[in-house]
Amino acid sequence: MARSRAGTPQQAKPRSDAYVGLLAIALVAQIAGAVFFFLDWNQYPSAKPANAPAPGVSAGGQGGGAPQGGGQPPQGGGQPPQGGGPPPQAGQQQGMGGGMAGNMGGKAP
Repeated sequence: MARSRAGTPQQAKPRSDAYVGLLAIALVAQIAGAVFFFLDWNQYPSAKPANAPAPGVSAGGQGGGAPQGGGQPPQGGGQPPQGGGPPPQAGQQQGMGGGMAGNMGGKAP
């Protein structure tokens, strides 16, 4: 290293590389985001909104927005729905059939 006139060694200044440029881009993006956030926030009115009705109380006074079923089970009777397709053949397992979740062309264990 070269020595200065005072006798202390001089160090070369480190050069900026691509990472310094990325830091600058990130800083500009953070500042732009803060500006856009402020502009969006500034559009909202500063006055407090009127009191909303309490949850579960509707204008009709019946409470809740859920449909009223009368407490009866659904009508229709019969058996519950079954999966479509033919019944399993002898030696096959019952379950998902076909596709990659099926037997994959081999014999069932």
